[in-house]
Amino acid sequence: MQLMTNAQWQEFLKTARRILGQGAPVSWASKSWCAWTTFQSLSSDINYWKSGLPDEHDIYESYTADGGVWGQPFHYEQIAHFIIPAQFYWEKIENKEFTHGHRQQNISELSQELTTLGIPHRLTELVLEIKLY
Repeated sequence: MQLMTNAQWQEFLKTARRILGQGAPVSWASKSWCAWTTFQSLSSDINYWKSGLPDEHDIYESYTADGGVWGQPFHYEQIAHFIIPAQFYWEKIENKEFTHGHRQQNISELSQELTTLGIPHRLTELVLEIKLY
């Protein structure tokens, strides 16, 4: 099992945000999308959170900001699995009108940059992931 340092998590999140775009808590308003879980969640209810990537000013040295895009702080040493899909689905109902679609994310470009930075990850056709268990 390979662990990530706080500095690597910080660089990973900033790089992903720069390449994939602004995040939002809801998929229809987000240019980027990801999911993650914590070691604590894996040993209890196995919850995955999902959201757009945090804004750069919400990416602190050892955790993400409280009240930012993710809504609550996450300490990097708690993150067990992080997934960025190659595409994600969004839908929205506004004024009784339903709209939906898919957004592509350039995970290949992100993977190339992460490799250059020495940040361990796995790339498939479907996802880019960091799995620490």
